[in-house]
Amino acid sequence: MKRIITFLILASWLTSNVVLAVCDENIAESTPLSRFVLNDSEAYDQQTNLTWNRCSVGTTWTSDAGCVGEVKLLGLDKAKQFAQNLGDGWRIPTIEELYSIVEQKCFNPTINSRVFPTVTNFGEGAPYWSDSNVEEIPSLIYFIDFLDGAVDGHTKGFPLAVRLVRSGCLSDTSRRCGGEPGRHQAYHDELLEE
Repeated sequence: MKRIITFLILASWLTSNVVLAVCDENIAESTPLSRFVLNDSEAYDQQTNLTWNRCSVGTTWTSDAGCVGEVKLLGLDKAKQFAQNLGDGWRIPTIEELYSIVEQKCFNPTINSRVFPTVTNFGEGAPYWSDSNVEEIPSLIYFIDFLDGAVDGHTKGFPLAVRLVRSGCLSDTSRRCGGEPGRHQAYHDELLEE
């Protein structure tokens, strides 16, 4: 019986699209947990003065399970519209901002999974939009593949994953720079249904 249960657990883990990081213990963390102030669905980066949504667009934060649901892939224009409709300063990050959360110590994924708990492999990586044009080819927009940390460009109509960011943090220290947890959850879900 134990063998069957072990097999079922292993089989379900192997068939999931969620990836577990492999980290090189000889390299110092580039995005240590101490750099962030975590407040449920948000992570305030004290080094860059940015507040990140810990979950990708399409997934929602729960205190007991982290990010749940299915990541929604969007073209860049739809992603920008989604962020604008969500309000509160949320936006698509620049390539420099997005690269600031790449964890140099790890791959598969190249992100601190204690801060950003779920990265999904879509079969050809885990690409996330930035809002920065490739200077040499203005019709292309930079993205980062969070499986290997590679930076590349794509046309803005191609559907990729999105992680929202906003500048600064709230001055109300009782909220620890993260805002009110769950404040926009119902609106977030409503926008995704459109």
